[in-house]
Amino acid sequence: MERKALLKLAEELSNARGVSGFEDEVLAVLRRHGGHLGELSEDSLRNLYLSRRENRGGRPVVQLDAHSDEVGFMVRAVRPNGTLAFTPLGGWMPCNIPAHRVLVQTAEGDYIPGVVASKPPHFAGTGERNAVPAVEDMGIDIGASSREEVLRDFHIRIGAPVAPDAAFQYQEGRDLMIGKAFDCRLGCAALVQTLDLLAGKDLAVDVTGAFAVQEEMGMRGAAVTANRVKPDVAIVFEGCPADDTVAEPWLVQTAIHKGHLVQHKIIVIAAVRAVNAAQHRKGAVRPEAGPHPIGKVQADVEAPVAGKAHRGDLDIL
Repeated sequence: MERKALLKLAEELSNARGVSGFEDEVLAVLRRHGGHLGELSEDSLRNLYLSRRENRGGRPVVQLDAHSDEVGFMVRAVRPNGTLAFTPLGGWMPCNIPAHRVLVQTAEGDYIPGVVASKPPHFAGTGERNAVPAVEDMGIDIGASSREEVLRDFHIRIGAPVAPDAAFQYQEGRDLMIGKAFDCRLGCAALVQTLDLLAGKDLAVDVTGAFAVQEEMGMRGAAVTANRVKPDVAIVFEGCPADDTVAEPWLVQTAIHKGHLVQHKIIVIAAVRAVNAAQHRKGAVRPEAGPHPIGKVQADVEAPVAGKAHRGDLDIL
């Protein structure tokens, strides 16, 4: 996948409105850009799977994982004054919510603009000015002046999804991206590009990409994808929080212009499966005496991480 195409994919994924439980626009983008790479399928939770055409079964399985949802809000009620009471979807800090521009879905499926409002400082007491407003005291202002107007003219329903309103931008001179939902839309883009780089290659493993829904609500989708794919090894493309502006330099793990953050966890069941497979093929031998049961594939991957496109090696072990 060429750089221009990868940036276009990142832009479309970032701009797609897909809060937890409402990932439809994101899945449409992934289907459009990844459908030619293998077999697409969905489960009843709307997790999307993309399996390589070269998969043939009877060998170790590698799952590439990313989540398609983003943090956002849901309409909880309509107040008499026409503002929308809402509940957060995902991990929000209340201090970060006021003054957000948002997009609210209508009954027709369109999105209309709004702003998260809290009590203006002109009407706040001294104690209120120094306190973080509670989410229950905030409201989304869409320009309506009554509950009847919200329902009749704006067609907003209880339970409607609300997404942050932030358009993707790419600063070519600085090689920087600005936008929303980089966690984990850049992971989705990296997963698609990885499968593109692996297309047609002869691997010793079967590879399935899984785009999980509702990760921001407790990894609900990933629990289903792992049980469906049943991988021996999983590689997770996740948007890690940047700490280069809040941590001491010697503690920084994710920083702009500094490349990928790589973490690894060994799950006992995967190791046991691999050892058993090696022993089955080679006889009862010590695991270290034989070749690695899965093998190694290297691919040169360009994955946008922490707002910048970096290059590195992907090792599937």
